[in-house]
Amino acid sequence: MAHMPEPRTPRRCIPLWLAMLCALLASCGVSAPRTVVIIGGPHSEGPGKHEYQLGVARIARMIDASPEARTALKVKTYPDGWPVDPHALDDAATVIWYFDGMDHHPMTNPGKRATMEAARQRGVGIIALHQASTSPASDSLGLEHWLGGVRLGMADRTTEWAALEPAIEGHPVAHGLREMALRDEFYPTFRFADTGQRTPILVAELHPQFRNGDAVLDDHGERVDVAWTYETNDGARSFVFTGAHFIETLDRPDVARLITNAALWTSHLPVPDQAVDLPTPLDAAPPATLARVERATFHADSRRSGWYAEQDALAPDDLRQAAFGIAWESPPLDAVDGHDARLYASPLFIDALTLKSGPLRGETFAVVIAASSNGYVYAINARRHGDLAPGRILWRTRLDAPCYLKPAPLDGVPTGILSTPVADVRRGRLYVTHCAAQQGWQAYALELATGQLIDGWPVRLDEPTLNRVNANAGPTLLPPTRKFDFRVQRGALNLSPEGDALYVVFGETETGWIAAIDTKRPHVSSAFAAVAMPHRGSGGIWGAGGPAVDEAGHVFVVTGSGFDGYRDLDHDWTQSVLKLAPPSGVQGFVLQGTYTPFNYCLTAKMDIDLGSGGAALLKGGATPLMVVGGKQGNMYLLDPGHLPGRLDRRPACTTNSASDGSLLPPGPQPQFGKRGPLNVFGPYSEEDASMDVARARSVPATFRDKAGVEYVYATGNNKAARGSAASVPPSLVRLRVERPSHGTPFLRVDARASTLVMGNPGSPVVTSGVDGHPVVWVLDENAPRSASLNGSDAPRPILYAVDGLSMEVLWKSLPGELFTSGKYNEPTFGQGQVMVGTDRIQAFGAGGKRMGGRAVVAPVQPAPAVTNIPAVPADTNAKDIFQQRCAMCHEHPQGNIPPRAVLKTRSHERIVDALSKGVMRQQAAGLSARQIEEIAVFLKE
Repeated sequence: MAHMPEPRTPRRCIPLWLAMLCALLASCGVSAPRTVVIIGGPHSEGPGKHEYQLGVARIARMIDASPEARTALKVKTYPDGWPVDPHALDDAATVIWYFDGMDHHPMTNPGKRATMEAARQRGVGIIALHQASTSPASDSLGLEHWLGGVRLGMADRTTEWAALEPAIEGHPVAHGLREMALRDEFYPTFRFADTGQRTPILVAELHPQFRNGDAVLDDHGERVDVAWTYETNDGARSFVFTGAHFIETLDRPDVARLITNAALWTSHLPVPDQAVDLPTPLDAAPPATLARVERATFHADSRRSGWYAEQDALAPDDLRQAAFGIAWESPPLDAVDGHDARLYASPLFIDALTLKSGPLRGETFAVVIAASSNGYVYAINARRHGDLAPGRILWRTRLDAPCYLKPAPLDGVPTGILSTPVADVRRGRLYVTHCAAQQGWQAYALELATGQLIDGWPVRLDEPTLNRVNANAGPTLLPPTRKFDFRVQRGALNLSPEGDALYVVFGETETGWIAAIDTKRPHVSSAFAAVAMPHRGSGGIWGAGGPAVDEAGHVFVVTGSGFDGYRDLDHDWTQSVLKLAPPSGVQGFVLQGTYTPFNYCLTAKMDIDLGSGGAALLKGGATPLMVVGGKQGNMYLLDPGHLPGRLDRRPACTTNSASDGSLLPPGPQPQFGKRGPLNVFGPYSEEDASMDVARARSVPATFRDKAGVEYVYATGNNKAARGSAASVPPSLVRLRVERPSHGTPFLRVDARASTLVMGNPGSPVVTSGVDGHPVVWVLDENAPRSASLNGSDAPRPILYAVDGLSMEVLWKSLPGELFTSGKYNEPTFGQGQVMVGTDRIQAFGAGGKRMGGRAVVAPVQPAPAVTNIPAVPADTNAKDIFQQRCAMCHEHPQGNIPPRAVLKTRSHERIVDALSKGVMRQQAAGLSARQIEEIAVFLKE
């Protein structure tokens, strides 16, 4: 029998069969997967950013990797942009947008917008990632009605680590979510819809870096929704997440959970309720980036050479351009008790610092370190970094409430941090000293990458601590004789070559000190008093330069004096240069060399400090050399390996200048009529060269040209006459180091800035590029030493750039361009910029703006009145006022306080000026102009 074919199912029965099968599956709880359409776009930024094609593939993989989503959803991808197929969205349950916004947004095309509107009317969901929620500033494209909110234009953004916290419990999209730490670019500002139901899913505190078209300097945290859901009144659903700027964001399991939950919810599918065990958030910072700068310190280096090489962008031709000006400024630094910040401490520049905490952890910045008289320390961004503006404070640390020196505040301001810190970049540490209101002077070690205090610090720096390890103690230990502790730590900090010893100096004290702090086991390991007790009253090491340290670890300090500071005693090193071997093992400082000028007996009695600046060690040369200045205006050249003094006492006093032990010029000097030290700023005086008539208070700067010739630049003030406070040119002099084939090296004046006069200049610093052309930079206080720094009438400094060859001014800041600063500080340099510390950081560079004549903004709070000075009735006579306010110091003087006999030699005008607007203004608070005039007359009697 022939085989009969089986009957064929009629074609018209197939739909009925499929319908019956679908009904059967539905009755078993199984439904067909719903379609998710993922649309990307062209890669529009650098590697790892806005890589939408890669992102589309990763989103597809994350859905496929989720057991819940894989069975409920099927994925169609269009990684290169909006699909050409007009029916691509016909079967979509939800559409994921991952593409650029603004003018590139697909919804700017009317046809695509109509297609999406039709899908939306069918209840199709939308997931908008990152910039897909951004419309042109002038047209929202109606996105707020689809997404619940729209970002209009590039209004603001921030790239940072943020703690994304679940904002709600129970919402399906929030299932399984926990707090996550995520570094991404987020958008803080949206215009939200006023209809429908918008529900925040994740919130974070963001710190906007860019707003309304400008970089944001002030760092203010804002609580912001970074992810939300939206459901229209007719039931269509959307989800927005402003992150995913970086492609690596999509690799995170917690972000995958967020997006898959949203894909299910916007497709009207159930979202599993169970929590998931997520891995530890990927918020650890990578290893610190190695910086070219291994140690940042005052005057360029530990030797205090004052020379910054490889600064090619600061050549003379660059400075002559009209566009060289202010490139950026930080916000004003923190005020305390109504006192604006003052930066006595010079800023420090570090070219690459990787942060380890905060919203920017893991990122590497060029930074400026700033430390203020109000006791704050800052790391400040020095170059634009993405959206992060230069001038933005990266971290700030308040050490403690600052001291107010008594009987009157120093310069009328708090005495917090006065000395320049030192940064050991290789070890990631910043060392700084601060006078705390309750504890007094302390040394702190901060982690450079965070600003956090390191365990074991601070270290107390009081006299009992120093006396316990004093290597120059003397036979008798005496308590201070002053009523108030007036110790000042102004000299810049320095480190041993290995970084295991921190050196701190004190001046304007009853005896000068240098202390060594063991940085590995924080404690004071040794100290050396400039004057062995029982003598007190001189030897302060207060110059801004602090100690200089050579490559072998030898420490060099220059001591000062004080009125009536001379005593002929063993181990009294007032007015001297000291060379110390560093502490080692159980042995403390060891004195290895000394130098004391021939005329120290005279200058010590008149507060004409040798140590008003500090020592500079020259780089290179057959014989190592050191240069030292001082208030007298002399410059001394020394061989640091063979200092001429004894180790037990200074040489006998003499008036014979030719007997001086420094390396003297071969010819006679005009002020002596024979050989002697070189006088650079005059007229020469051994009677009146302190306070406003001092000749110099700076550390010289050194420079070596391509031919190997060595130069020294010095700043100071020539005076119109002996005893005059009026300054005349020059304020900048170039010296040449002569190294004769026979005989010893010596200094000679090589050139002068013949028309340049400054008020009270800080130390000069030299920059040079590959061409070897030196530029000399000087920050001038632009006021006498006695000027107060308190109040809106405080002086405004001037920054000068001088051609180191021609000695002509290349450039200077405009009047009012810089805000009030401290005293004796200097600029720092890096990446083509000059950075100055005032009440903020102000940076100059090519392409900057000129901003002269700016008004001073008064502090928000009034400066506190001096509370320890009683009111004086109008009929009180001058003698009684002097006894009430002045006698405690001037009739029992210590250090740089002039005795009554010296005050008598001062002019009437000088006394009135000091009391009415100078250094004694605080002490004269509440006195009338008539009473001040009467005090001046009384002191002259």
